[in-house]
Amino acid sequence: MKTSHALLLLAAVGAVRIVQSERHQRQQNQVAVTELHHARLTHLISHPHLAQDWAPEGMTKEEFARLLSENAQLVSLSLRHRLGLLRRRQLRFVADAFMARPAGRLYWRHFGSFRTQEADGDRCSERFTAALEDAYVAHPDTDPIGV
Repeated sequence: MKTSHALLLLAAVGAVRIVQSERHQRQQNQVAVTELHHARLTHLISHPHLAQDWAPEGMTKEEFARLLSENAQLVSLSLRHRLGLLRRRQLRFVADAFMARPAGRLYWRHFGSFRTQEADGDRCSERFTAALEDAYVAHPDTDPIGV
């Protein structure tokens, strides 16, 4: 092998390694931020009086704590999706399972538009949010209004 070919191959391998390292660092950062977010949600769920400022108007702190629990599940699912552990079919499956539960639909009814705005411009988050929205539409509430 010529020296120039060997150097070109070595440079290509080095470039691939740098890209992989940067991707791994981004993933580690995402995991760390998700852990912090999840810890905060867990704290607020355990101490609902601290979360009252963020509750929708007219919602009790206990009801809001229940929705925070749903949010904690979505935070975990979102990280799995971002890390590539939930692909198309699996993502649709977990979104469908989440929205099949009344608590999941209640969460989405209150905070789905916020999550959609939050995802704007982030393709991965937009895909995740779109899957949840599609599942929400596919699972209309069957409970009588006000119950």
